[in-house]
Amino acid sequence: MQELDFDRLRPIGLSPAMARAIAVVREDASGAPLRVTEVHRETLRVHDGVAEFTARVMPRLQRRLVDDGDALAVGDWVLAECDRHGDWWAHTRIAPQSQLARRDMHGRPQVFASNVDTALLVMGVDADFSPRRLERVIECAAQVPALHPRLEAWTRVSPAMARVTAVNLGNASLSEIGTQS
Repeated sequence: MQELDFDRLRPIGLSPAMARAIAVVREDASGAPLRVTEVHRETLRVHDGVAEFTARVMPRLQRRLVDDGDALAVGDWVLAECDRHGDWWAHTRIAPQSQLARRDMHGRPQVFASNVDTALLVMGVDADFSPRRLERVIECAAQVPALHPRLEAWTRVSPAMARVTAVNLGNASLSEIGTQS
């Protein structure tokens, strides 16, 4: 069995549970565990705990994901190997422990991020602010069990947010918003 450098991978999000999942998969497959940091049409940006670089997805992995109605997302862990030309190829996806996703207009899941344990929502309180958009994002995050304690803390703050949404932002400064009740 291949050793897993937990100290090197922990800064990029390796948890003990994910380390166990990687170890199980590596009993049958070889390759370096890498964290997906960007997903492009033909390539991935991945991180090995030291450096970030480009990798391509093996066609069989891509086909398997498409057949399952799934796709790689930021935060996924993959196993990849470097070929003799120095190109990295992701060949195995470690099953994600959580996913932040929504349904597209065809009813298929659209995954934004995998292995999420913290989500920070930042919205400008300007003319483009939409309470409905905020509700949709919170509903999306509510589907991730790891985020539930944080969502409960946020909902305790939501009455203050409701006061902010009631203010006509076109006629109020930020200091006025904080003082209105």
